[in-house]
Amino acid sequence: MPGKRKAIVIHSPHSGRAPQLEEALKLLQEADIELVQVEPITSLNELPPQGASWRAQGLDLAIAAGGDGLVGGMIRHVLKEGPPLAILPLGTANDTARSLAIPQDLSGAVEVIVAGHEAAVDVGMALPAAPATADSAAEALGSEGDYFCHTLTIGLNVEFARLATSSEMRERFGAMTYPVAAFEALRSHEPLEVVLRFEGLFIPPTAGQSCESASLPAELRCQVMQVAVINAPIFGGPLQLSIPGSSITDHLLDIVVVQGPDWKEIAGAIGQFFAGGESGQGEAGEGPARHPAELSVLPGLRHWQAVGVTIETPTGPCEVTLDGEVKGKTPIAVRIAPERLRVLVPSTWQAQDAERAGA
Repeated sequence: MPGKRKAIVIHSPHSGRAPQLEEALKLLQEADIELVQVEPITSLNELPPQGASWRAQGLDLAIAAGGDGLVGGMIRHVLKEGPPLAILPLGTANDTARSLAIPQDLSGAVEVIVAGHEAAVDVGMALPAAPATADSAAEALGSEGDYFCHTLTIGLNVEFARLATSSEMRERFGAMTYPVAAFEALRSHEPLEVVLRFEGLFIPPTAGQSCESASLPAELRCQVMQVAVINAPIFGGPLQLSIPGSSITDHLLDIVVVQGPDWKEIAGAIGQFFAGGESGQGEAGEGPARHPAELSVLPGLRHWQAVGVTIETPTGPCEVTLDGEVKGKTPIAVRIAPERLRVLVPSTWQAQDAERAGA
């Protein structure tokens, strides 16, 4: 019989379901997984990527026991030289785990670690788009940048993330932290001026033509409430809202711009967007002309797919979140990383992927 698989468990003490860590560790041990190390994510903060070291120690798995921010924080350690990543969804939303169909109950998630299979999925990469200054993206990202598995955002979600991840907020409001944080962020947020420069825009197929990826540069300059650069398609935690046509293995990023500020109109557009009602060209002569790569015709909400995008804010640097954690500032260049993340998924999981990017 093969020996026990050896694992390191990295956890987040402040994740939404952190009190369930002990139960999760017990289930792993009962499943014949040897827990060589159990460490908080903060123990890795000042360290270089640890994947090669974990491999040298004979570790078979790196287990992320937390939410989306923890999964994102683990990528740099396992992407190039580390063992496969496994996820125990102990966060609040767990949108990355949901995008991979990993069960939210601990026993189901452990079963994936025991009997699932290894899949290769896309990750996003964020790099400073300008030389380092005291007030630039490089200050937090470093010259080599950082990774995200789910989403990079600027605008409204940055303030929301700051509030929603505050230990003081979580202690005070508990399960109501997210709604309270959303209300406070909406109440105080002002629109931003942004410039988006796209790379490798995906142009959807038209009648009798196949899809393609545009090599010509495209630029958008506008006022926004939020820009989200999305890699994994599921949003909203238990609501499991899905971005139409998105996949975590299609080698494309979904760039969604919320312009606002008419929130009644925007709320309707967002609901329609997640319901899959965003596609189509509209009636002839209706609305402003748009680039053939633009996928949305909904008022106040715009959607593209691309290999990469550079985000600038002409009025000055703005903070950026990667997987819900505030990291770096604009200007920032966002790309699909050349490497793919090896992660354990259910044996029945198959990516909904038409390989439209041709990679």
